[in-house]
Amino acid sequence: MSKFYNTPVIGVNVSADFSMVAVLAPNGDIHTKPFKVNHNAQAFDYLLKTIKKVEEEFSVKSALFMEATGIYHLTLFYFLQDNKVNSFVINPLVTNCNKNKNIRKVKNDKIDVEWYSLTGHI
Repeated sequence: MSKFYNTPVIGVNVSADFSMVAVLAPNGDIHTKPFKVNHNAQAFDYLLKTIKKVEEEFSVKSALFMEATGIYHLTLFYFLQDNKVNSFVINPLVTNCNKNKNIRKVKNDKIDVEWYSLTGHI
C-alpha cells in the first residue's frame, strides 16, 4: 500500500510557460478543479498558499507529483523543495505506459494532471 494513501495528492502537468495543477482529497475525489499556474514568483506563491490551505483543511501533509519535462519542471520542483513540500518527479516513460491503457488516445492537460494526482495513490 502506498504511503500516500489518505493523503491529499497534488498532480502537476508542467509545460514550458505554465503548469496545470489538480488536487485530490485523501479519499481520491477531486478536491480542486484543475487550474493554471504561470511560471513566475507570484503564481508559485499562490500555488504554495493553495497547498498549505489543503494541508490545514485535512490536517496532514500533502504529496505533489509532476512528470519530468526536460528542464521545465526544475524551477517549480526546487521552489517546492525549498518550501518543504513533499514533491516527486515521475519518469514520463512510467506515466505514459500506465496512461496508454485506455482505448482512446486523449491529450488534454486537465486529464493529464488528474492522472498524475492519481498516480500518487498507487
